[in-house]
Amino acid sequence: MQPDLYALLGVDKTATDDELKKAYRRKALEFHPDRNPGDPSALRSFKEVAYAWSILSDPVKRLQYDRFGRVFTDGRSQGPFGSADDIDLGEVMGGLFKDLFGRRKKKQGPDPQDLRYTVTISLEECARGVTKEVQFKRATGDKVKVEEKLRVKVPPGVDTGQKLKVAGKGYGGSKGTGDLYVVVNVADHEFFQRRGADIFCDVPVSYAQALLGAELDVPTLGEPAVVRLPPGCQPGTVLTLKARGLPMVKGAGRGDLYVKVVLDLPSQVNADQKERLLALDRELSAQPSPMREALLKVLGRKNDEEERVS
Repeated sequence: MQPDLYALLGVDKTATDDELKKAYRRKALEFHPDRNPGDPSALRSFKEVAYAWSILSDPVKRLQYDRFGRVFTDGRSQGPFGSADDIDLGEVMGGLFKDLFGRRKKKQGPDPQDLRYTVTISLEECARGVTKEVQFKRATGDKVKVEEKLRVKVPPGVDTGQKLKVAGKGYGGSKGTGDLYVVVNVADHEFFQRRGADIFCDVPVSYAQALLGAELDVPTLGEPAVVRLPPGCQPGTVLTLKARGLPMVKGAGRGDLYVKVVLDLPSQVNADQKERLLALDRELSAQPSPMREALLKVLGRKNDEEERVS
């Protein structure tokens, strides 16, 4: 009959995982073959303790043992208590036995490590590409810290978070040298917004320019461009300048520049300006307007419905 596994380790059934580990370590040290050479009784106790630990340290096996007093197997591995009396201690204990007893490993040097360095560039630099100088400290394989300066070429069109690899410029170790990864940060622009390779901007226009049309000087990431605003251009209209965005990092071509028309109104007017504006508004309101007529039609229909209800 199989003895109580908790009793073998000298703990209660409610023992925590940490308590089980400490008990197993204590018992295994007590019966370890190296401490009891030629003692078959100690060897058998050592196997029983190892088997008890292999069951109780596994949550699924421990649950089976707590419920049924045994662990369900295919009959080929019954531990030191069944017909299969000899067990493979390496298989039962796995790598945990090595961790518990701290088997010495051959002393090795530190592992190589990669370094990370962040460079910030402007959107204009992103558009044309730029070379940046990076200065960093690293340790060589003989633990000597050195300070280095490198010039790193940042290609056009990179985005924030992209990495540029400089091989062999990380921390040295016993198995070689790590790499340096230069992480690019593209700074926000005061006028442009970026989405991938496309660039977006708002261009303010006056009431007269929107009504009469105009030629607008629009900045780009290269030379300024001239945009022709058609007469009667509505605020919110977006004009597209093809291939005036950022270069594509992969593949040929460039993104586009999208210019949004924004009506730029003065924050205040004087009395004379107000009077003239109201006079102009009355004149313009007398002219036909499909948008205004559609609005009045919907408003008139709603008023009729409200009168019928009342």
